[in-house]
Amino acid sequence: MPQLIRFIITRIAIGFLIGSVVGSIVWTTRFADSAASLGLVESYVAQGLFIFLFGDTIALGYLSTALMMESE
Repeated sequence: MPQLIRFIITRIAIGFLIGSVVGSIVWTTRFADSAASLGLVESYVAQGLFIFLFGDTIALGYLSTALMMESE
């Protein structure tokens, strides 16, 4: 696997993990109480989308910052 591909996959995975943890913490601190009024299945879907969106955003930001800061 070329070095650039390995770099990109690693940085996106780390960023997604960080974002997912932050999204989970924000969700469990009752930031999104409006989803509690939904049914059980809809609440799980809302929670999954919320955590995914945090993970996706942080992953792209982490990759962008790593590409900008690391020069070889």
